[in-house]
Amino acid sequence: MIQRFFLFLLTLCVSSSLLVAGQKANTKQKKIGLCVTATGRYDQFIPDLVNSARAYFCKKHKVTFFVFTDGTIPNAPDIVRIQQQRLGWPNDTMMRFEIYCKNQQALADMDYVFALDADMRFVDKVGSEILADLVGTQHPGFVNKRGSYETNPRSLACVKPNEGSIYFAGGFWGGSRALFFKTCAEANRRIHIDLTNGILPVWHDESHLNRYFIDHPPTKILSPSYCYPESVKLPYKKKLIALDKDHGKLRK
Repeated sequence: MIQRFFLFLLTLCVSSSLLVAGQKANTKQKKIGLCVTATGRYDQFIPDLVNSARAYFCKKHKVTFFVFTDGTIPNAPDIVRIQQQRLGWPNDTMMRFEIYCKNQQALADMDYVFALDADMRFVDKVGSEILADLVGTQHPGFVNKRGSYETNPRSLACVKPNEGSIYFAGGFWGGSRALFFKTCAEANRRIHIDLTNGILPVWHDESHLNRYFIDHPPTKILSPSYCYPESVKLPYKKKLIALDKDHGKLRK
């Protein structure tokens, strides 16, 4: 009996040690890259976006901002400016996958990578709950509705009527570095095939992202809290807002 009791205590101590070790591993500081394309007039959003992220985004981790721009942005230790010429609309958005792929060596040290639009702002705490292998954000305009998928059967972004259940926003997505760049590479490949065939998907890079997520479902799906339109009332808590703006003026 005494031997069994001590064996039980030993087993309990080992289990407790493993549990504590696992908890420490889960809370270990990660290196997170935030990728933002801000060419043309979009560079004006970078200061406020960066400041808001410093205040609310993954405070327990080391965050680095990778800003792809042809403009002037703040100079700081946590900002990496990467020269990127303006490609014109819609290529400024559609070619983001290619831009990230070409510069993946700059992010080689990151554990996780997320891409977000320049005209966004963090307004509440965003923490480790978003860290997963592949992360998508439900589009706020299509909750409980069928999304605005590409329907041209000639496009590699095409989604058939019997496919798709959650429509994802292109404004905020990411995951582990490996899966982030795997997603970018495949979406970029499909985009170039479409362009060769003279096809432009209805929502450009977002259309291809949604097709990819149907084929490779995200392991973490974020609510519209993480892509919340600034002036729209939704039954979600605001965490990352998409700012009101005049798209016409910004794209000139």
